[in-house]
Amino acid sequence: MKAVFLCCLLGMTCHFATVAAGAERVCDRCGCTACCKRVCVCKPVEKEIVKICWDVKCEDVCIPGCSQKCGEKCEKDECGTWKFGIWKPGCAKIKTRHIPVKKEVKRKVPGFEWVVEYRCPNCCNAPCDAPNKGDDEAAAGAPPRELAEIPAPAAR
Repeated sequence: MKAVFLCCLLGMTCHFATVAAGAERVCDRCGCTACCKRVCVCKPVEKEIVKICWDVKCEDVCIPGCSQKCGEKCEKDECGTWKFGIWKPGCAKIKTRHIPVKKEVKRKVPGFEWVVEYRCPNCCNAPCDAPNKGDDEAAAGAPPRELAEIPAPAAR
């Protein structure tokens, strides 16, 4: 019985808290408190993206040509007798080796995000290009100007 009473008391407390919080809602555009409701608003933002690109580092190397064996030579040391070949080197060629180099470039691009704001009935019916309170550039409920200027794709 105590558990049921506590659950009811908790539920009523939460209900009155949300009702009281709803009375304090203020329109984000004009500042009035007349029956504000939640609406989605488009805000311009600057996003940072990382672009990976590749560059090439060039390095010259010598590639030896064919050698000619001119003879053998015998040597003796503490490990015993051994022999090795005597070679005459041929002509070498220069080759350029291309080494890929990874680069990360950070770019800032314009974008937009949708946020939830409170609006009064007058501001909900306002035209989309009307400025927000304290926001000169963004238009409430409309995409930023950069996106509005992009032409629509041609019909096929």
